[in-house]
Amino acid sequence: MKNNKRIIQKQKEYGRGDKANRRKVGNKNNNKNNIRKSETINIIDETILFEKSKNILEKNKIYLLNLKVGAIKDNKKIYAVIFKKKENISHSHCIEATKIIQQIIKAEGYDEGDYTITVSSAGFRWKIENRFELFEDMPVKIKYKNEDKIITESGILKEAKEYYIILELENEIKKTIKIKDIIKARLNC
Repeated sequence: MKNNKRIIQKQKEYGRGDKANRRKVGNKNNNKNNIRKSETINIIDETILFEKSKNILEKNKIYLLNLKVGAIKDNKKIYAVIFKKKENISHSHCIEATKIIQQIIKAEGYDEGDYTITVSSAGFRWKIENRFELFEDMPVKIKYKNEDKIITESGILKEAKEYYIILELENEIKKTIKIKDIIKARLNC
């Protein structure tokens, strides 16, 4: 005769231990995290890195549109967005920009190995901010205010000056829009 007794096994969570232990560990880590939050993390100045990178990249006709530096605990990250006017951004352009950023980090006295650097192209949905001259003769979508109305128009950015842009609409009508009135502007490829 067979033994028909069933043995009920406890379900295990592999590799993590039981839930009670995880909660205890989590509470201990929370105290450590609170202590670490008050510590300052030594990272490179975002403005210095942006200006120096921008100047070097523009010599090669690569435009740095955005650069952000951030850190959480020991995880230091840099995000950069680049643009090339007459051609697409290639993988080699991103590598070139990464190397330049690494050189500047090292020149400023920081260890470039401490940073995770992500460089990408602007893409067609990139938000244009204050560097309209880079996007002349390109299709854009502009959202702006005109008195008490908000208007969205698409066209070719014909000219960009300090205080205004000229947008050529589909019917070849040129429209002048003040930069201070622009709410949002994007490439519209």
